[in-house]
Amino acid sequence: MRSRTEFVERAVETYVDELREARIVVVKEWTEAKARAAVLRFLKGRPATYVTDIAEALGMELDLAFRVVGALGKEGKIVG
Repeated sequence: MRSRTEFVERAVETYVDELREARIVVVKEWTEAKARAAVLRFLKGRPATYVTDIAEALGMELDLAFRVVGALGKEGKIVG
């Protein structure tokens, strides 16, 4: 590095690049029953997906998405 200014410029450029790649997810309120139905609808016709993708697509908190997917898996309604 040549100077503090150059160091700061590179740090800011890196941060801006990361922000460009970031996505905003609007999280909605879900009941357990509605979340289960929504997850099953989302998975219909999809061979596989990540729980994080389900949560993002449906606007669901990650802990709820993992809890619902885990319960559906235990019940044999989905294969994980």
